[in-house]
Amino acid sequence: MNRKERKKALMGPDELSVLCYQLSLMVGAGIGSEESVGILAADAPEGKERQLLQKVHAVLLEGGSLSQALREADRFPNYFLRMVEIGERAGRLDRVLTALSAYYRRESAIRGSLRQAILYPAVMAVLIAVVFLALVMRVLPVFQQVFQQLGVSLSPIAQGLMQFGDISKYVAMVFAVVLVLAAAWVLWMFRTSKGQAAMSRLMGRTAASQAVDRSRFAAAMALMLSSGLALDEAMDRVCDLLDGTALSPALNTCRKAMLDGTAFPKAVEESGLFTGLQAGLLSAGFRSGVSEQAMEELARRCQSEADEKLGALLGRFEYTLVIVLCLAVGLVLLSVMLPLLGVLSAIGG
Repeated sequence: MNRKERKKALMGPDELSVLCYQLSLMVGAGIGSEESVGILAADAPEGKERQLLQKVHAVLLEGGSLSQALREADRFPNYFLRMVEIGERAGRLDRVLTALSAYYRRESAIRGSLRQAILYPAVMAVLIAVVFLALVMRVLPVFQQVFQQLGVSLSPIAQGLMQFGDISKYVAMVFAVVLVLAAAWVLWMFRTSKGQAAMSRLMGRTAASQAVDRSRFAAAMALMLSSGLALDEAMDRVCDLLDGTALSPALNTCRKAMLDGTAFPKAVEESGLFTGLQAGLLSAGFRSGVSEQAMEELARRCQSEADEKLGALLGRFEYTLVIVLCLAVGLVLLSVMLPLLGVLSAIGG
């Protein structure tokens, strides 16, 4: 694991959101960065969290800035470090930390929705495989013995399933290896920026994927505009942040239109980042001078839309897996019930 991946693995959105909120409260109350981090380090439980804060505090005691101390701790994402540095230079550190807390809280919610959309169908698929293997390996052999004692042979379908049961232990071993690799792949997707970009490409240009990316775009723009960044610089940073996602082409189109002199709300609408009511809300926010509030509202709306789309996607997966399970169980039951009905009819005759 390289240096960049190690940082991202150790500091997740939940941890960053809590840390930013704690620091914003203290800095907003007039407590200096050095004293604030020292208090947090003293209150933190024993473990990696305290060691991290003590490392940051040590740099602050030597006269370094908060952004420098966080950078030398080597466990924070570059985006977080850049925003803290911007807040220090602009004299708005408390506002930036508050905005960062909200941003990472929303990022955590997005990851939770994506995790549910991917992991739940995966677990259902595993359960279906386990049920099917149990029926083939345990239930069918019992019926086979009963039919042999009665002098009745299994149906061709049942015989085929029995042959599959003989090799199923090897299939199960291969399946276990595949599951381990899949788990490592899913972990990589959730713990690294490259993995999240890969996950976004995997989902493709679905409505759920677009809603998730738009929510991230709006949240990042709201954060940077509230931190005092110029609109052009904020757009550049957002393009870098979301580079490699399904939204990246539209972002580049929007940025090019802005360089050609098109107003930001118009460029956003023409590039397809926001359309309809969402574009109208953004335009009204910029015309009234509350652009960051408009972006925050769009981030909330896109998050709700993303949750709805992901829920619908999850529902389709669930229905498909239930149908597969019913077909698998039905196939096994028919394989054993048809010969059994023949025995019963012979006895009755």
